[in-house]
Amino acid sequence: MAQTWKHRTRNGSNNASVPIQPSRRLLFAMALILVVGMVGFGVQYLPTLDWIVEGEVSLRKQIAEAPMRSWFLGLLLYFSLSLLPGTAGKSIVFGWLFGFVAALVIVEIGLTSAALLTFLVGRYFVRQLLHRRWQIRLQMISQRFDRDGAFYLLWLRLAHAPFTLVNYGAGATNIPLVTFWWTTHLGILPGTLIYTFAGSRIPNIRDVVEQGVWAIVDPPLLIILTATAFLPVFFIPWLRK
Repeated sequence: MAQTWKHRTRNGSNNASVPIQPSRRLLFAMALILVVGMVGFGVQYLPTLDWIVEGEVSLRKQIAEAPMRSWFLGLLLYFSLSLLPGTAGKSIVFGWLFGFVAALVIVEIGLTSAALLTFLVGRYFVRQLLHRRWQIRLQMISQRFDRDGAFYLLWLRLAHAPFTLVNYGAGATNIPLVTFWWTTHLGILPGTLIYTFAGSRIPNIRDVVEQGVWAIVDPPLLIILTATAFLPVFFIPWLRK
């Protein structure tokens, strides 16, 4: 934390100097584009994908016939997966399966609910353990969060810091639950918009089988995925205010 956040005192006031590091996000976007392309090429050379195509058609049919039930089941599944670390990329899959609007609502509600649950676990169960082991360091972090907690949380969400770690860490501080809730909702919204939209632009498996990799080559999709690398840069002026 001390290395990430640099405060400089000038004329009696503190200004936050936030480093901009879009390179990691750019690599993630490029890797995602590469994986999508490799899947598109690989599909053409598999012996048969009839069973996969039939499974997707059946699943989409069930969603169309019972949209509300499917939506609630999808929300429950997304919430459960969000409690497990290392399950990134779910919003793209849900955007591909449910469409942009339905997936957007699922991801926002499911991800925020999972964040609130882990925040409460961190506050009422993990907090005492952490304070016993790192009391002095946590007191310093808590003092900064007491002063600029909303700023830190918004930046961590926009920078896509480790989701579960941020939740438990925030729970160990004195930041109010309401502040954690609205900063999480607002902070994950830009990424949710981008990833669910990207997922909704991915064609179904039948189109990929019939058209090959060119069915996946979609300029808006490529632009959106690349733009995720620079997403925090657009919010820095607003966050500093």
